[in-house]
Amino acid sequence: MENGGLLLEEEKKARRLYRLSLWWVEHRAVLRRIGYGAFMAVDALVLAFALFHLLDAFAFSYDREQRAIFAMVTQGQSDLRAYTEANKASDLESTPARIISIGSDRYDLYATLVNPNDDWWAEFTYAFTTDAGATETATGFILPGEEKPIVEFAYASSVPMSAAELVVDGITWHRVDHQMIDDWGVFAQEHLNLVIEDAQFTKQTDGNGEAYGRSSFTVMNKTAFSYYEPTFYVLLKRGSSVVGVNRATLSELESGEQASVALNWFGTLPSVSEVAVVPEINLFDLSVYKPLEGENTRDTRTRVFRR
Repeated sequence: MENGGLLLEEEKKARRLYRLSLWWVEHRAVLRRIGYGAFMAVDALVLAFALFHLLDAFAFSYDREQRAIFAMVTQGQSDLRAYTEANKASDLESTPARIISIGSDRYDLYATLVNPNDDWWAEFTYAFTTDAGATETATGFILPGEEKPIVEFAYASSVPMSAAELVVDGITWHRVDHQMIDDWGVFAQEHLNLVIEDAQFTKQTDGNGEAYGRSSFTVMNKTAFSYYEPTFYVLLKRGSSVVGVNRATLSELESGEQASVALNWFGTLPSVSEVAVVPEINLFDLSVYKPLEGENTRDTRTRVFRR
């Protein structure tokens, strides 16, 4: 019985397979025609859809769409202008200029320039105008959020000066690239960690009995970067007022290096209660960074501006 049942089941499967094969042979041509027809129908529908939208775009709805595009452009310009105005850099600010007499009809002109923007730095040109004339135009830069001295040294005038003004123009703004600098505050701290110590000013006398001033300080570069020609402004203060200003530039300052700096002051010597030292390094200028041995420009940029 068992063998007979297995044979019967195999016969049933064989008959089903035979019927399916026979049906396929008999209807194959019909199925092929149906497939071709379905493909042509779908192709015709796609073509009709495309033609309808072309006609709609260039014939039926052209005027309406042109009006919509015009409205979008004009409204978009207004939105873009509003966004630009809301996110543009705020103007640089400056303190009133000071006139510091250094004797022999020469004057130092001093003002403080402030960048109130945390996301923008600027390059600019400047000059001082006075009641005795104007200085030559010079160039400068200011970092985001920076407050820095702007100085014209030893401006000669045979006419006593009583008023001066700092004029800044030709400003070119640069937004901080956050793909290169994630956080400006952290970046500035890492790159400007120059510790100033023992800043002092003393009055001395040379071998001829002539009095002169001498300021000195030490700077410790606690950053991971070595710099070419870092500049330091030395401000002599009496109370909150700046009564003298000078500038020192080192040929280079290595990472981890401590350097001693001394400056002599001649001419009129003020009474001083405080000495302030302000470093000046354009952190966005790749040429100020001293490359490592065997390092190319691209390597330096990657090392300096890593996120």
